[in-house]
Amino acid sequence: MVDAHTIHALESSLDEEDETLQDALDRGFSDLDRRQPAMAGWLADQLARTRDELVQSLGYFLTVTVYMAFREAFPTRLHEVDEDALRMANDMLAVDEELRAADPTEVLDSDDVIAMSQPALVHYVQHHVDEALDQADGEIDLDELDRVYRAILVQVIALSHSVASPTGELGPSREMLA
Repeated sequence: MVDAHTIHALESSLDEEDETLQDALDRGFSDLDRRQPAMAGWLADQLARTRDELVQSLGYFLTVTVYMAFREAFPTRLHEVDEDALRMANDMLAVDEELRAADPTEVLDSDDVIAMSQPALVHYVQHHVDEALDQADGEIDLDELDRVYRAILVQVIALSHSVASPTGELGPSREMLA
C-alpha cells in the first residue's frame, strides 16, 4: 500500500523542486515511459482523446504522480505492467462497475473498493479531482473527467498488482483474477 507519508513526501518534493512543476512531471513521465511502456502508452492514449484542457492537465499530473508514488513506496519491488496485466486491471474495474450498477442496494462505488487497498492514494486522486471541479466552476466536460478518473483507477489497480511481496511474489495470480 502506498501510505500517506509517501504521498506527502512526494508533494513536498514537487513543491521544493528548483525547476518548474512541468519539468518534474515531464521527467516523471519519461521514467514511466521507460519503466512501464505498456502503461505509459495506454495512459497517453487516454489523455490524447481528451479535448478539455483542464481534464487533460489533471490526467497528466495524476498519471505521473500516481506512478511516482508507487516508485517511491516500492523502489525495488515494483515490476513492469505488461499489456495483459493492464487489460486485466481494466476488465476488473469494468466488471466491478457493472455489478455495482446492477445492484440498487449496493452502497459502495468501485473507487470505494479500490480505496480499501490504497486509501491514501485514492484520497489523493479524489482530492485533486475535487480541486479541478472547483477550479472549473462548472466549465468542465464531466464525461471526459470520468474517463480520465477511470483510467487513473485502472493505473492504481495495475500498479498495485505489480508490486512484489517482500518474499518476491507478485499480486493476485492471473488464475485467481480470471
